[in-house]
Amino acid sequence: MKTYTLICFFLALSLILCPLVAMDRTSEVISQEIFIEETTEAEFIEEEKTDTVKVMSVNGNNITEMSLKEYLVGVVAGEMNASYHEEALKAQIVAAHTLLLYTKEHNTKDLNGADITDSGASHQEYLTTEKQKEKWKDNYEANRKKIEECIDEVFDVTLQYENEYICAVFHAISNGTTENATDVWGGNYPYLVSATSIGDKLSPAYQSQVTFTEKEFKEKFKDSDLKFGDKPEKWIEKVTHTDTGMVKTITICGKEFKGTEIRKLFDLRSSTFACQYNEDEFTFTVNGYGHGVGMSQYGANYMAQQGFSYEEILKHYYTGVEIAKV
Repeated sequence: MKTYTLICFFLALSLILCPLVAMDRTSEVISQEIFIEETTEAEFIEEEKTDTVKVMSVNGNNITEMSLKEYLVGVVAGEMNASYHEEALKAQIVAAHTLLLYTKEHNTKDLNGADITDSGASHQEYLTTEKQKEKWKDNYEANRKKIEECIDEVFDVTLQYENEYICAVFHAISNGTTENATDVWGGNYPYLVSATSIGDKLSPAYQSQVTFTEKEFKEKFKDSDLKFGDKPEKWIEKVTHTDTGMVKTITICGKEFKGTEIRKLFDLRSSTFACQYNEDEFTFTVNGYGHGVGMSQYGANYMAQQGFSYEEILKHYYTGVEIAKV
């Protein structure tokens, strides 16, 4: 009887414990499924945020794919002085990122599947890690760390005008006032209009000079069929300027040229120049460095040193824009 009672007791106990064990194992399985699901979703979100960029080398015509962060490091290395203030570097990073996105949407060049080139003349300059080391030498590690930290702070930030990415161009030094894009390239860019940039005049590289002999001057126009007279001091006949002081047109020996054309012909640092003839030579005195449109990098650094944030810098140089996340 005792044996029977004990058997009944253990049977009853097993009926109670088995469902509890099963329930506990089921909870464990469900927990694992939720964990796996959450991990997969997190990984997916992280994967979504990790963008890549295909960069075409204009020299070798080959295409290299890299992370967006690596690309931005290379652009800042190629385009801006790493010693500049962090807020200026952040402004440059946002401009470079936005210009990349704009180029991907509007590019008309045949890039063979690439997103952008590594050329500052075509798009924006990109330096590989090897070239960064060549440029910075002993400062490579410190400069790289500084730029990467700035990128981390503004990684998702872009510039938009009426909900579209802007053509966020930039230049090294203005003549004290940035240019209207329409005066330089034509077209309609309502956010690329003239802005003051007084700090640029403090740059040691603000003004430059270059001199050409009469023969060298004439050689520049060998494809223009100009009729040069006996008096070189009369070759330059008329010069017109934009409101900012950039040369708009210049008439040489009866033919009118754009200031941008003369800049290219003589390899001048900007289109804000004056030309004087003296003792068988033509001397160009040039103010600023670059096309003058959009953000002045030196001006951005000056503003940062005065306490302005990268957002304030960007809104100063790009009129009417919104700072938005990707």
